[in-house]
Amino acid sequence: MRLTSPIAVAALLAVAGCGETPPPKPIPAPPVVFAPVPGLERIIGKPATTATGLLGVPGLDRRDGPGRSLQFAAAGCILDLYFYPDPGAGQPTARYAEARKADGKPDETARCFAAQLAAKGHG
Repeated sequence: MRLTSPIAVAALLAVAGCGETPPPKPIPAPPVVFAPVPGLERIIGKPATTATGLLGVPGLDRRDGPGRSLQFAAAGCILDLYFYPDPGAGQPTARYAEARKADGKPDETARCFAAQLAAKGHG
């Protein structure tokens, strides 16, 4: 004697499937926003061509997914600039900068940028 019929099993499975909740929609990532560093307004929010126009050819040009980083070494420090897509500008723009001394110790970003500008004759 069968305790359940195929029709009863199918009906139970159909009813059980009705109560499923759809997966939540992904939340879009917030825009990349960093506190402004005095002196860097010449490059933050600008495309990579602005940085290369001021600082020359970067020693390192790396792409990682939608991001891009340029590294400039001059005047005893290393300046890393990070570019991310900017729909308002229609191209990636510099959103963040950080600096370190040649020995790897942290350096003040504004000081390093100013020193590199001076070394390139843009003081």
